Amino acid sequence: MSKLLDKKSIIKKTMEVGSSTLLSRLLGLVREVLKGRFLGTNALADAFVVAFMIPNSLRKIFAEGALTAAFVPTIVSLSRDDNQKEVDALMSLSFLIFEGILAVTCLLMFWQAEAVVRLAASGFSPDKIAITADLFRIMCSFILFVSSSSLLAGALQSVNHFLIPALGPVLLNVIFIGALLACLWYSLPVTYLCYAILLAGVASFIMHLIVYFKKGFGFGPITPHAKSQFWTLLKKFFPVMFSMSIMEISLFIDTSFSSYLADGSVSIINYANRFMGIPLGIFAAAFSTIMLPYFAQVSVYEPKKLSYYLFEASKLVMWVTVPVALLMSFFAEDIFSTLFLSDKFPLARVLEAKWVLMGFLVGLFFFSLNKIILNVYYALHDTYTPMMISIVATFANYILNQFLVGHFQATGLAVATSISGLIQVVLFIYFLRTQYGFDFHLAPFKQFLPRFIAQVIALFALFITAFLVIKWLILLYLGNVHLWSIPLSVFLLEKLGLWLWVGPLSLLLGLGFLKTRRHFGIELYFID
Repeated sequence: MSKLLDKKSIIKKTMEVGSSTLLSRLLGLVREVLKGRFLGTNALADAFVVAFMIPNSLRKIFAEGALTAAFVPTIVSLSRDDNQKEVDALMSLSFLIFEGILAVTCLLMFWQAEAVVRLAASGFSPDKIAITADLFRIMCSFILFVSSSSLLAGALQSVNHFLIPALGPVLLNVIFIGALLACLWYSLPVTYLCYAILLAGVASFIMHLIVYFKKGFGFGPITPHAKSQFWTLLKKFFPVMFSMSIMEISLFIDTSFSSYLADGSVSIINYANRFMGIPLGIFAAAFSTIMLPYFAQVSVYEPKKLSYYLFEASKLVMWVTVPVALLMSFFAEDIFSTLFLSDKFPLARVLEAKWVLMGFLVGLFFFSLNKIILNVYYALHDTYTPMMISIVATFANYILNQFLVGHFQATGLAVATSISGLIQVVLFIYFLRTQYGFDFHLAPFKQFLPRFIAQVIALFALFITAFLVIKWLILLYLGNVHLWSIPLSVFLLEKLGLWLWVGPLSLLLGLGFLKTRRHFGIELYFID
């Protein structure tokens, strides 16, 4: 029987998953920089982005989000009854059905690759569609291996093992980076990179399978009870698939709209979305991963406490994501200029990417909170309500895209996605209140919010002051000191050297938030 995690275990396991995700995101950052150096922002870059986005997004839609969210509560319920044979039988049936359907889907996509690309990026020229289709055919079966990994990950997470599922993206990035370095060093064509991505999917599956057997799981004969459980799970899966994948669906919509813009716009959207995904993955996705089985267990053992835990989780999400969004917005231009600026990624593209990133960061809190609230609905075994809300949010994103893209180009697409995230949060909260009578603790929140705002203003004032003073000192004392062929001040203010001192300064800001919260009267259940 799986036991209910206490709050110390929640933070410990969030840090465990978050640290693995941090490693993955740091590797992802290296990957994106190398990809920018290798492909830049041109037609070929757009072709690769779309060709990789299709199977990668399908992974997140069918595998990481929906399968895990549908599987974990079901397996937790079976594990509660110490029914390992039924768990093994359910896994066998699930593999046969899900992977069989995906295998047929991959064959169809391989056969009609150009039609699939045309659906995802309808604004591409015929030549661009042909190039994208060739790359997509290599990578389309990637979804088979990562979906299999996600099935295994769902079983592992049900027994509170999160490390290996979190290391899957790390392995993918290591292989991705190795392939990019080889492509840059030996001037290899982009097809080599596509084959490496496929290899990464196979390696991730093997890693998950080994740990799956080590944890005592297996594959058993399919029983009538397993069939019943599977059909119940399937009824959850399709609504969950849509609700959990709202970000990926929004990215598909944004990509489709940006394919009508100038060459490189698809890549700009992708780069900005990747950077916004760093905090989303390191904290929000990690925290929500831990909270899914936790909420599932609370709904069984202490259902009346769900609303309180949601309130405290929401406070923590706000306390973490709002300062991160402000910090990343402050350095948005520096992020792209220091990491990407080159002949293939000119200054005009840097400035465009800056505004697109800021457009996405507006919605970081809403995207993060949505991940937490979704888990509450799934713990209540309600998949229909979040599905309908997600449909409304997606439709709103489409309408907003049509209105904003003409005025603000790619930045408008990012802002539209953020607004749709806000709409989703409002509707989630409204129906939790009206359908389930959740108490959102407005009185304590009214006490928390002004204290949090005061902490943000005070610490960011100190941070910006320190930043400007250090910048002035660098210009004053290091302007005439040369490092290789450039002044040291240029390296520390306009090149990668910027992060040698801004990084530690940002960590001090985070430590300041942690250490001063009690001085501002801020109480956080999952930390205190």
